[in-house]
Amino acid sequence: MNDLAVTLQLVALILVGVGCFLWWRAMRARAHRRSLQTTPNYTLGRLAEVDELPGWTEVLADAAAGPEGLLTSPYSQTECVWFRVEVVHHHYGDETGDRLELSPVFDLHSHEPFGLTDVTGSATCRPHWIHVEHADLVHDRFDEGAVPPTDALSPPHLESGERGVCTASTQVAGPAALTPGCTFREWVIRPGERIFVRSFPHRTDDGEVVLVGREETPMTISTHSEQELIREDRSKEALGFTVLPVAVVLLVLALLLG
Repeated sequence: MNDLAVTLQLVALILVGVGCFLWWRAMRARAHRRSLQTTPNYTLGRLAEVDELPGWTEVLADAAAGPEGLLTSPYSQTECVWFRVEVVHHHYGDETGDRLELSPVFDLHSHEPFGLTDVTGSATCRPHWIHVEHADLVHDRFDEGAVPPTDALSPPHLESGERGVCTASTQVAGPAALTPGCTFREWVIRPGERIFVRSFPHRTDDGEVVLVGREETPMTISTHSEQELIREDRSKEALGFTVLPVAVVLLVLALLLG
């Protein structure tokens, strides 16, 4: 009985730890959901017509080419309006012994402005300070034995036939978990893709509306709609606010059995 009680206590403690993480995630999801629900929604046409622009705004619009045209992503050669590339080095560290350590080498994104359009009007998005959610992963490749490149936009592993390669998982499964090398990933937003944008709008001298972010509060772009984001947040809240109380009750019962 004592062994069973100890086992139950250990399981309950693990569940409490998981529950604490899920509770923290639920609190963040609640704050995110409330920020979405309290930020006014505008069409691009209405935003252009208001006399005084709001501090923050949300729009749902189609991505379009910017003043300099479409971009070409460096890894997959995909035509896009925005891209992000990430390089992670898998190596043995001095403190990890025979266990591979994952060290981020590059995490870069494009800064070229691109257009936003809906049936009512258009605007320009300047993606300097930005947080992008649910962008399309178009390149995900682990290169065994590779050393980190000096230029993230021109990695040596990319031959013409290797662009746009995607694997199931290069971080915790497969050769990447056991072999030194580098992981190369790329995400894009394509022209014509419907995106949700929460940003700080301002008006240029010629009257054009430009959507930007700030260093302390980046703009948020998602390929999911506001309703989908709110549903995702509610699911995280329901899970987090349920698991921790249940885990605490189980821990109390396990302690009483002991």
